[in-house]
Amino acid sequence: MIGLTWWLLGCGSEAPPPVEPEPAPEPVVARAEPPAVPKVPYVQWSLPSRKGKTPNPLGRTDKNLKKQLGIVRARLVKLVRERGRNPLSPWAVAHAMLALGPELTLQGVNRPAIDYLAEEYGRRTRVGRDELWRFPPKVGNQLVDVHTDLLLKAFTEGGLSPDRAVVVAGEPTTLGELYRNSLHRAWVDGRRTGFQERGFNDAPWALQALSAWAPKDLSWTAQGGHEMTLQDFTRALRNVIASETAEMKAARNAGASMKKDTRKGFFKYTCGGQHMLQGLTYAVARGFGDEADKTEVCDQIELLTWRIDVELNAIDPLIRQGTPQIQLLLLVQRLKFLGHTLETVHKAAAMGVCSLTSEQVAASERVARELVLTVDGLNRLGAFDNLDRIAVDRGFERLRKGGGSQILLDMIGDSAHAIRGIDMATGKGSILY
Repeated sequence: MIGLTWWLLGCGSEAPPPVEPEPAPEPVVARAEPPAVPKVPYVQWSLPSRKGKTPNPLGRTDKNLKKQLGIVRARLVKLVRERGRNPLSPWAVAHAMLALGPELTLQGVNRPAIDYLAEEYGRRTRVGRDELWRFPPKVGNQLVDVHTDLLLKAFTEGGLSPDRAVVVAGEPTTLGELYRNSLHRAWVDGRRTGFQERGFNDAPWALQALSAWAPKDLSWTAQGGHEMTLQDFTRALRNVIASETAEMKAARNAGASMKKDTRKGFFKYTCGGQHMLQGLTYAVARGFGDEADKTEVCDQIELLTWRIDVELNAIDPLIRQGTPQIQLLLLVQRLKFLGHTLETVHKAAAMGVCSLTSEQVAASERVARELVLTVDGLNRLGAFDNLDRIAVDRGFERLRKGGGSQILLDMIGDSAHAIRGIDMATGKGSILY
């Protein structure tokens, strides 16, 4: 007992250790969440299965017009075959594919254009854990995907499959991986888009390309965390088109005349906004958007009929007064408007988005005759026989940014669209949707 007491006392007789104050809590530092890994959806492909042809083919009763369009087409095809298959000009090749088909071979390269373009100009890119690929806007001085998805749109409209195998940077891949990368880049937020600095001017190629292989319920998270659907994309493009053509519509509805002003409204967009209208039309035909989008397309087709005089009245007086150089430049602008108009109108009719009225069919015949006169005018100026001379002519530098070399590119691109327009308008061509 004595020993136990001593143990208890001994333990109890020691002074308790001083109580240390609780340490001040460390300041809470907000830890940044690790950035979310971008995820690009794997798309359940829904490929175009319908083939549309215009129900109003030109030349059905006017055999002379049909013959003239055949002559014009042959002349333009010759130009595109000779100048649009240059492996050093991907932009020109994209247009040649539109006119002549996506599997055409390039000059000096015994391979389909698609394989060469992917291998020479494709660039691998990583999105999160996905190894995808893309075409850059430029490589050196060469224009490549100068409009976002210009090439993808050519591939999809030409009927190529997302499973089509290609090689990029020495590694096998598919067109589907190009599509998925484009999907990740595509977003619309008010007046802003994910299409580099060109905004909505680049949107129509992407909208058509993405619509071509998309299922009805496709949604995705684009770069920057933008939640997107093709319904939203379609509606956004329609709103821009409606806004930018409001002044033209008001003039048309009031029966007033209007001068073409390339600095504002729809005129400021590439090819007078016709690519925007084509992109919207294709998306609507594929089932995206709503009835308001379809209504807008058909009102724009009607507006194109009214625009014929606006465009030609702005160009023709200057042609009559101009030097041969000015005449050539303006005839190329005429080629641009007329060829794109045939293409736009008859694609809308071929896909069943709009039924053409008798007035619109008559207007289309007028556009075709004006196209014949335009190509005849270029031929009389020697444009088709002096392409190399045009490309180096310093006199064009004060008339057109890029000078003669840009005019040559314009001739290639606008000839390709005119070929496509003639084919669609005469029923020779069709469109998958």
